[in-house]
Amino acid sequence: MRSARGITFLETVLAVALLGLTTMSVVLAVNYISAASIRNAHRLNAAEIGNRLLLQYFDDPNSLPSESAPVQYGKDGEFRYRWTLGEEAVTVELPTPLVSNAEEDKREAQLASLGRSSQDKFSRFRVVRVRVWLGEDTGGSMYPGPGIPQVTLTRIYDPADVPNWNPDKLRRQIDGGGLKGVLGQMTGAGGGTLRPSISQQDANNRSNTNKGGGGGLGGGGTRR
Repeated sequence: MRSARGITFLETVLAVALLGLTTMSVVLAVNYISAASIRNAHRLNAAEIGNRLLLQYFDDPNSLPSESAPVQYGKDGEFRYRWTLGEEAVTVELPTPLVSNAEEDKREAQLASLGRSSQDKFSRFRVVRVRVWLGEDTGGSMYPGPGIPQVTLTRIYDPADVPNWNPDKLRRQIDGGGLKGVLGQMTGAGGGTLRPSISQQDANNRSNTNKGGGGGLGGGGTRR
């Protein structure tokens, strides 16, 4: 009888190499899934913080925390997130009527003589944006950039929506500016100065970083 053929040294090496490649592929896939899961968790955390900041801003802009200090988040506050919030005026372009309306033209002329326009009723609206990203203390960056878990939320805000104010906000407005302040909010006359938009703040941060010899927004801050 002929004896069974054994496994050659070359076949053993190939089998070990194939097993190593398979193991490496599995490890890389697991690491990728784990990293994506952590990144998505940070984005969900950032979205929750951003939503809270928006609600707090709409209720009382003066109650927002300082932007210079990161916001702690997590069961024991183990994560740090940075944020920025900006405002932009709403621009409304009304369609041109196909048929001229004498009454509308007359009313527009009267408003123009007073230095106003029919679009003034939209001037009180604001576009409020908040951006939240993982801070440099917990693996992120001091400034938002590529590769940093971040979320940007946008809301259109009507300061004159007095009926939907909560009682505390209405009381603060009356105590601070009286009924005149409330009427100013309703007419858009009390809008005040807009906060710089997020894009303007990004440009300022980029300029300050370049002046200070930093690496720009993409690599701002120190990762740990």
